Amino acid sequence: MTHGSSDRAHLWIRVFAAPILLAAATVIGLLAALLWGTAGQYVGWVTVGAPVAVVSWVGLRRRS
Repeated sequence: MTHGSSDRAHLWIRVFAAPILLAAATVIGLLAALLWGTAGQYVGWVTVGAPVAVVSWVGLRRRS
């Protein structure tokens, strides 16, 4: 039975790892923009723009 549960855990990680990392980066970027002044604004732009870049990249990749 442990074989099936390890497959499920591996599948869960494959499905949700990227969205969780993007969400964490976005939250960190928003906090950086609020708390770190000018340097935080640049960190915020990059991290908040990352999900937009990923969605655009996936959309363009699927079209070709």
